[in-house]
Amino acid sequence: MDVLLTVLGLVAGLVLLLVAAAVVRVVRLRRQHRRRVAELRPEHAEQAVLFAVASDRQTQVRGIGSLLLGPEHLAFVTLVAGRDVVVPRDTVTSASVSRTFMGRSSGQDLLVVTWEREGLGDAAAFQVGDPAAWRERLA
Repeated sequence: MDVLLTVLGLVAGLVLLLVAAAVVRVVRLRRQHRRRVAELRPEHAEQAVLFAVASDRQTQVRGIGSLLLGPEHLAFVTLVAGRDVVVPRDTVTSASVSRTFMGRSSGQDLLVVTWEREGLGDAAAFQVGDPAAWRERLA
């Protein structure tokens, strides 16, 4: 019986340690995310999901983060640092609302933004609360 209680105590301690480590990690990620967002000084920011980027045909990595609009750029900053998308505002060629992008469909409207830089076009789709309002902001 004493061995069982000792083992249960060790397991409970390990579980608490793992939960504490996960909470610390989430707090650090959020703090880093807020710092990266603040560096871009957005006029408007909203939580969003990166649905896809056209130039990333192979990986099509989705991401959770923030869609930001500043006077000089449109940016998507991922919660987990890695695949941020920053587009100079003067290179944006269109913004539309659609339920499909790159042959994939969504159960909700997507904000689809296209841009051209140095003769190369690209596009990305984002899940945001009000895609039509974002389209108007980019017009």
